[in-house]
Amino acid sequence: MLNLKQKEMYTSSLKRLLGATNMGIGLIMFFLPFSLQSQQASLLSNYDLVSNVQNPAYNGLNRRLQLDAVSRVQWANFPGSPTYTGLGFQVPITRDFALGASFQNLSVGDFKYASPLSMGAYAIDLAYHKQLGKDVYVSAGVRTGLFTFNMRISQLIASEVGDLAQAGNDYSFNSPLVGGGIMIYGKRYFIGASMPQFALVNDRIVENVNLGYNARSFYLFNAGFVQPLGEDFSLKTTAQTRWYQGLPVVYDLNVYALYKDLINVGYGYRNTGSQAVLGRLKVNDYFYVVYSYEFGTVYDSQTPFNATEFGLSYQLDFNRQKKKVVPRHY
Repeated sequence: MLNLKQKEMYTSSLKRLLGATNMGIGLIMFFLPFSLQSQQASLLSNYDLVSNVQNPAYNGLNRRLQLDAVSRVQWANFPGSPTYTGLGFQVPITRDFALGASFQNLSVGDFKYASPLSMGAYAIDLAYHKQLGKDVYVSAGVRTGLFTFNMRISQLIASEVGDLAQAGNDYSFNSPLVGGGIMIYGKRYFIGASMPQFALVNDRIVENVNLGYNARSFYLFNAGFVQPLGEDFSLKTTAQTRWYQGLPVVYDLNVYALYKDLINVGYGYRNTGSQAVLGRLKVNDYFYVVYSYEFGTVYDSQTPFNATEFGLSYQLDFNRQKKKVVPRHY
């Protein structure tokens, strides 16, 4: 239950996010570059779960057919909280090439029949892998697809009669998107850089805000290392940095304790002030379950929030076709 101060702060912030002001449109456009983060893939606590969504060069790295599904509820303790859903698919097609596909949706707000703000990204990828040395591999990936945006503020359930944030302000458009990335990796390490999405949106002025400029792109940088600790245990550390045009850099640091390929338990820190408890459990030879609980503060650095993620992964090994040996830990 929110106290009066929290309700006022949430209502004020939601109006800024979804209202008919320049600031409102600007903050909405903050959510446009997926990878996706806050509640896009780029801001998932378990960002390793949908690696091919964040970097098309990842497709086919582990020489297996893989299907990943994840859902994140951001600010779960607030009504109308943003919800992100992502689906990633990848499969090797030759010794060097792999295909991938991703489907993403972000919805925000408490709507009469749906969510007043929704965005989608639907893409296909092609990745190429090449061995450069004994334990040095490089891959490159390209992406193309469709970006959709729908903002129907007129359907927002207002907490106050006559709320101006509810008057009009309905916009929608579709646009092509492209993306790309590279990775260098080995048996225990990886380094990657990508532009997961560049929405090809023409300049479009709405409420004195250029939607084309705000919707364009963001950049991701990832790195990780797996250190064995005896026969059965390992320690995995990963880092992710995100740079959005015109916004502060956001980075994550995650540390996992691994027991064989059966269970991962980890801790995550984000420089925006949040922390996360992370976990992955192997159900059988094909299925994994992933979960995280993130907590921190928003708005005035005093109002608490929490976010939850739940994911499933299906993996079918193609080791008999493999050209290289890669770890199962990223």
